[in-house]
Amino acid sequence: MSRINKYKTKKYLHFDNRIGYKSVESYVTNPDKISKHSFFPLIHYTKDYETYNEDYIDERDDKRPINEKTRDIMYASHLDNFIYKHYGEMLNRHYNKWAENHSIDECSIAYRDNKLKKSNIDFAAEVINKISTLNNCFIMVGDFEKFFDRLDHVFLKARLMDVLNVKRLSKDWYKVFKSITKYSYIEKNLLNLKLGTDREIKTRGQLKYFETIRDFRDFKKRYKSVNTNTEIFGIPQGSAISAVLANVYTTTFDKNIKRIAAKYGGLYRRYSDDFILIIPKFVGDITIDTNKFAEIVEKVNQEVDKGKLYIQEDKTELFEYKRSNVINLHDNTISQIDYLGFVFDGKTVKMRNKSPYKFYRKAYKLIDRARKTKVQKSLKRIPYRRKIYRLYTDLGINSGDYGNFITYAMKSQTIFDYLSPTTNNLMMQQIKNRKKKIEKRIGYKLNVKKE
Repeated sequence: MSRINKYKTKKYLHFDNRIGYKSVESYVTNPDKISKHSFFPLIHYTKDYETYNEDYIDERDDKRPINEKTRDIMYASHLDNFIYKHYGEMLNRHYNKWAENHSIDECSIAYRDNKLKKSNIDFAAEVINKISTLNNCFIMVGDFEKFFDRLDHVFLKARLMDVLNVKRLSKDWYKVFKSITKYSYIEKNLLNLKLGTDREIKTRGQLKYFETIRDFRDFKKRYKSVNTNTEIFGIPQGSAISAVLANVYTTTFDKNIKRIAAKYGGLYRRYSDDFILIIPKFVGDITIDTNKFAEIVEKVNQEVDKGKLYIQEDKTELFEYKRSNVINLHDNTISQIDYLGFVFDGKTVKMRNKSPYKFYRKAYKLIDRARKTKVQKSLKRIPYRRKIYRLYTDLGINSGDYGNFITYAMKSQTIFDYLSPTTNNLMMQQIKNRKKKIEKRIGYKLNVKKE
């Protein structure tokens, strides 16, 4: 796929017009232009999402307790987004080369621009298979606290120069780096309050929030609307360059933890802010006991400090795997490992309970809405059928680029059966009654053949 096709034009409103990459490619790829470029503020809003209490989830009941949380979303203007994509792509190539040269190529597994040609399913299957085939091992599962929010700017700059193999950032790179560390943003709520909703603005025929730059500047001055990150840490999560910068930030940490894992014949993987370390109990003539494993964990914690990272203590777990059981070392109880969306109890592997639960909950919500609309509008047939079939039945497993959740479950089953043949993989078992459940909720039989 060409870069021009890959860099798709987004449809959101911002402070500049929608543009195609082809029309600005000569600008985006010109270092002199970028070194003098004025980046627009990002637009910020918070998005509500649901978290599910695994202790209460039961797929037979779609009204189980849930928690509401919010996620910060920031997005760049159309031209700025293309610049971040271009520089992110360049940096990713440098990073991939650095990772190969320092033997961490398979340790850092997120945001690799598909270089590893694998998904989270492959990574999870490989890790769980490793644990299963070792028979006796210790496992540390860690989670970095507020990962993107706490990236130290001085440390990040040093790692960036290391990966780019330069002693000083060029003017264009410094401009991009400064824009993403000393970023500014405007609240979307304020824009909509003063200018109207996005729908209203689009209805007026506008493709951006302000007709002219002068209007934009007057708005900033009148409402003092621009917020700036004045801290010496933090980058906005979600920009087209943030993910690879996060990988760059952890280069020394990854290298040092990989060295610890290799010393004991173990395995280390990091997926963004989650990492896992597996240490076999028996390494040649050496036996690793709980005391020795505690020493290894302490070494990892020291590397966390040196790498300017922060571990979430409540999400860091230590396990022992023996006799096909996962033992939580904090309280010595039978437990399970939750990794990249899959749960391993020592014998079986499943998708997290919340995954099929969310699938059914969303399906029931849409179906209930459709049934209500049918009554209100005195329709002969239930509306939204195409959407229901595409998202929640086997008719949609080949729709779009990725299919639907059923496609994901089928892919998970296939990959785990291939990469982790010693575990009992139950992904399709978790959704085996999907047709019957959807039929019961919708009120009639579906002419859908299950795969």
